[in-house]
Amino acid sequence: MKKKQFPPCPPKAPILPRETVEIAERKEILLSGVIGIEDYHTEKVRIKTVCGVTELWGNAISLCWAGEKRLLLRGNFQALHFENKKKGGKND
Repeated sequence: MKKKQFPPCPPKAPILPRETVEIAERKEILLSGVIGIEDYHTEKVRIKTVCGVTELWGNAISLCWAGEKRLLLRGNFQALHFENKKKGGKND
């Protein structure tokens, strides 16, 4: 009796978070899940994301790339702050 063969199953796609932050040497930040930029200055950037608001402080901050709900920022970053969305959709 032959063993029944099943077609190979495709690999399961990894579950990615809705928002990620990648920081390289406090000089570059790649942020995903971006909805829009609320405030932009060379010392402070406030970005609205799917999870809330992300604020970045530093100096010489510049926007290098934007697309596909992601931003690449460069500068001398000193601080990063997150404000999570409340269940009603309003920020803290």
